[in-house]
Amino acid sequence: MEIKNLEPKEVFSHFYDISQIPRESGNEKGVSDFLVKFAKDRNLEVNQDEALNVVIKKPASKGYEDRPTVALQGHMDMVAVKVDGSDHDFKKDPIELMVEGDYLTANGTTLGADDGIGVAFIMAILDNDELEHGPIEAVITTSEETSMLGANALDLSQLDAKYLINIDSEEEGILTIGCAGGLDLEVSFAKEYEQAQGDFIEIDIKGFLGGHSGMEIDKFRLNAIKILARLLHKLGNVQIAEIKGGVKRNAIPTTANAIVAVEDRDQAIKTIKEEIADILNEYKDTDPNGTIEVREASFDGQVISKEVSEKIISTLYVMPDGLYKKYQNNIVTSSNLGILENREDEVMYNIMIRSEVDSAKFDRAEIDKEIVSRFGGTYEVKGEYSGWQREETDLIDLAKETWKEVRGNDMEVSTTHGGLECGLFKKEIPHVGMISFGPEIQGAHSPEEKVNIESVQGNYKFLVELLKKIK
Repeated sequence: MEIKNLEPKEVFSHFYDISQIPRESGNEKGVSDFLVKFAKDRNLEVNQDEALNVVIKKPASKGYEDRPTVALQGHMDMVAVKVDGSDHDFKKDPIELMVEGDYLTANGTTLGADDGIGVAFIMAILDNDELEHGPIEAVITTSEETSMLGANALDLSQLDAKYLINIDSEEEGILTIGCAGGLDLEVSFAKEYEQAQGDFIEIDIKGFLGGHSGMEIDKFRLNAIKILARLLHKLGNVQIAEIKGGVKRNAIPTTANAIVAVEDRDQAIKTIKEEIADILNEYKDTDPNGTIEVREASFDGQVISKEVSEKIISTLYVMPDGLYKKYQNNIVTSSNLGILENREDEVMYNIMIRSEVDSAKFDRAEIDKEIVSRFGGTYEVKGEYSGWQREETDLIDLAKETWKEVRGNDMEVSTTHGGLECGLFKKEIPHVGMISFGPEIQGAHSPEEKVNIESVQGNYKFLVELLKKIK
C-alpha cells in the first residue's frame, strides 16, 4: 500500500516526506531546513534558531481572529535503533516504511513516529487553509530524545500562546497533564592494564525486547547490561578485554557483549550456562525471545586489570535499575542503565533517572553517586530537567468534551513517566495552559516501533475539532 494514501492523507503524506530525511538526534539540519522551506513555500512566518528549532506562525482563520493563540509542539528528532545485522545507515538512508495489518512500522529500524507523527499533525494543520482555528504557533524542537537541547535553547518570548498542545504522547485516549523530569548520570572508571592470565570467553546477549525507558520501564523486560554484569559477577576474578552494551540512554538495552580472561575456561563456560538457564526462566513471561550465548574467544593485547575489572563489574551489578516507585497506574520514579562503552582510556556507562518529583529524582541520583564513589569511579550529572506537575485548566475540560464528541468514549486524564518538553517550558511560561496527547505508538525507541493507523486518524480529527472549539 502506498503510504501517502493512508488516511488521513494530509498526515501520512507529511510523515512520509520527513521519513525520507535522516533525523537522528544531533543530525537535524536536513529536516530543520526542510521545515523552514515548508513554511516559506506557504508564505508563513518562520524562524530557525541556532539550535535548529523551528517556529512557524499561521494567522487565524477568517472569523477566528479574536480566538487565543495556540502553540502546537513536537520534536523533529528520532531515536535511531536497528536490529542486529541491519545495514541501515541513519546518517543517509530514509526510513523504510511498511504497513502491517492495522499498523505502520519500519523495516528493521525504529519508525520515528515518536515524534514524527506529531510533526506531521502540525504540518497538516499548517498546510490546510480550510480549517477553522485561532492563531497557530508551531514549535518544533531538536534533540529532545538525547538532551532536550532544543527546548533549553528555545526563546519562548517569541510566543504569544495562551495554550500549548504537545503532540508527543503515545497512548490512545490518554490526555497527559504532567510528566517526569530527568537527569543523566555519566559514570567512568579509568583503565589500568595488565597482561592476561588464562584463556578468553565471550558472552553475547541480544534479541530482547527493550523499549522506551519511560513508557516500558515497568514491564520487567530484561536489561542486557545488567544481565551481563550479573554473569560476570557470578564468575568473579576476571579481566575485561572488551565490554559494551545498549545503544541509547533512554532505551532499555537489548544487547550487551564482553570478552574476558578467565583462569579456567571450561569451568567458566559451565557456570555461565547454568546461570543463563536461570535468567531465561526468570524472564520467560515478560521477555522470552532473546538469546544469551557463551563461547570460547581469543584476544590480542593487554586487558583491564583484575582490580579495575572487579570495580566496574561490581558497580554495574549493584547499581539500581528499573522501576523504583509506582502509585496506582502512574510510574513515579525509575532509572535506566542504558549505555555501556569501552572507550580508549576509560569504561563509561550512562544512567537515566526519571521522576515526577524533583526531590525523588535527586535522591535517586545521590544513591547512585554513593555506589560509584565507594567503588572508586567518577561521575558527572548531565542534562537535568524538571518535571511538569499536574494542574487543572479549562483546556483539559474542553479536550475531554471534544474527545467524547469525536471518538465516542471518555478520555482518561493522566501523567506520563516519559520526558516531555512541557516540563522545561512550564518553568519559563507558567501562565500557559498545557496538555499532551497522541495516537497509539507501540515499541517506541526500539525496532519494534509501530503506530496504529486508525488511531492516527481519530486523533487528528480530535485535534482539528479541538482547535475549532478553543475560545
